[in-house]
Amino acid sequence: MNSGLNGRLFRLLLLAATLTSTAACGPKRVMVNGVEMPYDEGARLVYQQGKDARGQGDRPTAKARFQEVVDLFPDSAEVPSALSDLAALLYDEGGCQASRMVDEKLAERFPTHAGARVAKERLAACDGTVVAKDDKLSTFRTKFQEASTPAVKKEVASAAADAAVLAGDYTQAVRWLLEVLKAETGSAEKEAVKSEVVELIDGRVSFQGIRELLEGVSGNDFPKELLTYKLGRVQYHTRDLANSTETLNQYLATWPSGAYAAGAKKLLERIAARGNVKPRVIGVLLPLSGKHKSYGDPALQAIQLALGMDDKGKGGASGITLAIRDTKSDRVVAAQMAEELALDEGAIAILGPIFTYETEPAAYKAQQLGVPLLTISASEGLTDIGNFIFRNGLTNKRQTEALVHHAMDIMGMKRFAILYPRHPYGEELVQLFWDAVEKKQGEIRGIESYATEDTTFTAQVKRLVARDLLDMRADYKKAIQECDNQPDTYRKSRCKEGAVKDLKPIIDFEGLFIPDYPQSIAMISAALAFEDIIVETDARRLRTIEKTLGRQVTPVTLMGASGWNSPQVAERSGRNVENAIFTDGFFEDADEKVSAEFVELHKKRYNRAPRLYPEALFYDSAKILAFVLATAQPATRDALQKALRQVHDFPGVAGKTSFLKGNDAERPVKILTIKNGNIQEVPPPEAAPKVEGQ
Repeated sequence: MNSGLNGRLFRLLLLAATLTSTAACGPKRVMVNGVEMPYDEGARLVYQQGKDARGQGDRPTAKARFQEVVDLFPDSAEVPSALSDLAALLYDEGGCQASRMVDEKLAERFPTHAGARVAKERLAACDGTVVAKDDKLSTFRTKFQEASTPAVKKEVASAAADAAVLAGDYTQAVRWLLEVLKAETGSAEKEAVKSEVVELIDGRVSFQGIRELLEGVSGNDFPKELLTYKLGRVQYHTRDLANSTETLNQYLATWPSGAYAAGAKKLLERIAARGNVKPRVIGVLLPLSGKHKSYGDPALQAIQLALGMDDKGKGGASGITLAIRDTKSDRVVAAQMAEELALDEGAIAILGPIFTYETEPAAYKAQQLGVPLLTISASEGLTDIGNFIFRNGLTNKRQTEALVHHAMDIMGMKRFAILYPRHPYGEELVQLFWDAVEKKQGEIRGIESYATEDTTFTAQVKRLVARDLLDMRADYKKAIQECDNQPDTYRKSRCKEGAVKDLKPIIDFEGLFIPDYPQSIAMISAALAFEDIIVETDARRLRTIEKTLGRQVTPVTLMGASGWNSPQVAERSGRNVENAIFTDGFFEDADEKVSAEFVELHKKRYNRAPRLYPEALFYDSAKILAFVLATAQPATRDALQKALRQVHDFPGVAGKTSFLKGNDAERPVKILTIKNGNIQEVPPPEAAPKVEGQ
């Protein structure tokens, strides 16, 4: 059992083991945003995402990505650069205390890296071995004014630039480097200084700093060209389109063949295209080919069904037309298609995608272009990308909070175990489940994991119930000692076999959380039954089981998330999953009239029952967009974004939906269970407290 370990530390150890466990089978491979790739490629991709986010002014995302490189790719070549960039961001925000640990790690582990010098100087400054930054910079100004020769001025300016970088004053650092540039005589040295200036302006200088530097540059001297283009880009990304247009046109008028002319023209084309909005065109972005085509096709059908269209997208009384793009189950294509829908098709909004790996890049593009995007992806933090990104779905956090609330506050459980798959869905749910249990002062008594390709789970289950290391159990050793008293070898052997068979499982948990899907659940539940983990609560059946085992048993409740909401779970597992509880936002046999009508309509047209992911949620999403377009009649994307935030208690098939409190839909979470092989909804008790955020 793992109850003696600190929960946070143990989770970090588990994640580290998960990442490195593939190494034994050849070159390490990792999953990044749902895409499998080589270890080093994954590290480079995550680090680049951090740099891109920093360049766009998204400091929280940049810090998160740099930290991920350090934590999840500790053996990669990107770690020292990620540490350097992370330390700079932390120091900018919180000074010495915030950056100290990262600076120490960088200086100690990578002393020859370029960022280590800055880290060491920053640590020295933080320890008080040099004067405060304002006094230091003031001293440099005095020394520079008193310098009698260009060589001395260059030396002072160079030291001042280093000090300014150390202090996080990148605007001042650029000013000092420009003084160094004036004093340099060698062409190679001049180019080196220019490269430093470009790097600072591109990645470190603030929006206000760019403005200040522009005011201080005379004529069209270096780096005015870069500063002008950078100002236009920042204005574009902050959606100050009028000023961005003016700045970029000014750039092209001054430097028509400049180094950034192509980029300026492209931005101006995007600004012009952004104004070409067709208020009755909805973009649809789904995986209609590739590995997730089986999800994209029914999602499109649900959208067409909601809008009264046929399978070719024709008809419908809403006057809405669909512009459909295929992500090809590829993150890069998803971003490209989002841009096409916004700029080429003039879509006023985008429905989709489904999965995090394709939704995240599409969402960044949609936010950049100012297009409302309504997805059903369950990944945490997605709507933090920006105010144009909406989610009409249950996050994994909401599901685990509701599940733990029901288990602990309604059913009275306190102790849990976890058996999870090592893939992004399972790993995220484990973290969230653990957090929710700890928040309510519950206990995680055991945790085991398995690979996605595993088909046997005996070893993991044995470890959960202490049937693995038998020599460590006193009751087993006592039984073996008694067997040694048997009169002959045959009887001793039979006695020892019986000792193993009769050894009781040590079950010190009331609930077992298994965040997986029907096929794996069937195999896992069989392994649980074989190790005498009993799930039956029916009194008659329980008496029979206890009589067979020769002892009293305490049933365990199996627990899961929306992956359990499938008839296949009971069909494949039989009574091995009886009384399990799990969460979802949609239940096809629900009593609600709107849900029943949707199920009947869907079965009539497609001859099968709909699922929450993706049919029910995309059906609701299309209905919500159609409702807002019909009632608010927005002519612009800004107007649509504001109108979506006014949606309140929309009667969806997956429950009443609201966006009043944010871009994540507020909707009820259903608690489902399995009784006699059938999925049923657990009615909420009248006096039960509501889940936080519900």
